[in-house]
Order: sequence, then structure tokens, then C-alpha cells
Amino acid sequence: MKEEKNTYGSTHELLTAEGCTPEQTLRIRAKVCVSENGKRYLLSGKGESVVYALDGDIVKEGRRCDKLVLVKRSAKGVNLEQWTEAFVELKGVDTNHAIDQLRQTLKNALFKHPSNDDIRARIVAQSFPSNKSNPTMEKAKQEFRKDYNCDLRGMKTGQEDKL
Repeated sequence: MKEEKNTYGSTHELLTAEGCTPEQTLRIRAKVCVSENGKRYLLSGKGESVVYALDGDIVKEGRRCDKLVLVKRSAKGVNLEQWTEAFVELKGVDTNHAIDQLRQTLKNALFKHPSNDDIRARIVAQSFPSNKSNPTMEKAKQEFRKDYNCDLRGMKTGQEDKL
């Protein structure tokens, strides 16, 4: 039996079919901004983008990150679309908890689609310990790259991420 997720052209199409309502609808933006409790994530790079709130909205149980930003990078009419999938956790200071929330979200089959060829996990916080004094973050970066083909980064609030 063919998996249901592959009958959709993208994660966005699947989420729409599942009845999920985006926080920011699909449209062309030069920059995407999401925020919560004074923390702000900014992604720049022109393309069609959509933002979903995951925590308690789409994923109701278990650990999950706050937001999912999807940016369509492929031209119209191509057979396999290309999307950037950015999972965002807006956090105060507990980066270990944020890593676990992102890890659990990445394991969710709902977000695995062949069109997602650029997968990112972002922890946005007021401050981070330096990399040398944070072996947990460095180990997690290697794990995310190996296990999820995902680029994990810690970012300060308001710091710009580029496509």
C-alpha cells in the first residue's frame, strides 16, 4: 500500500489536506518572521512561504517545537518541488530541552517528505554558551546532520537566517 504522504506534492499540501490552518498563509515574502514571548526568528530569501504553529496546534502530544516555516524554492510546474523546512524552537535558556523538542519533532512522520531537501532546526534564545563550553550542542549538531540530514543551529533572537 502506497504511503499517504507521498500522494501530496509537499508537506504544505499534506498539512492543508489534514485541515491544519497556517499561522501565516502561503505567499511570496522576502522575509519570514515568527515570534513568541519576546523571541524572534527571521528567515530571509525570497520565495513562497508558509508558517505553522506546531506546539499544541498540529502536534498535540509529546515534545514538539514551536513553529514550522516552509519556503518553496522551486519554480512553478516542476515535477518534484523543492522546499526548505525550518523547525524553530523559541526558547529562554534551556537549550538541552530545546534540542530534545526539535529531535522529537523531526522524528514525526508528518514532516518527512521528499520535497523537503533543505531541513533546518533552529533554537532561538536570548543567549547561548560558547560552543567550546557547550559539548551537548556540538554533539547534537552532528547527530541531527547524520540522523535527520538536518542543519541544527543556535541563534540569538532577531539574528537573520538566510536561505
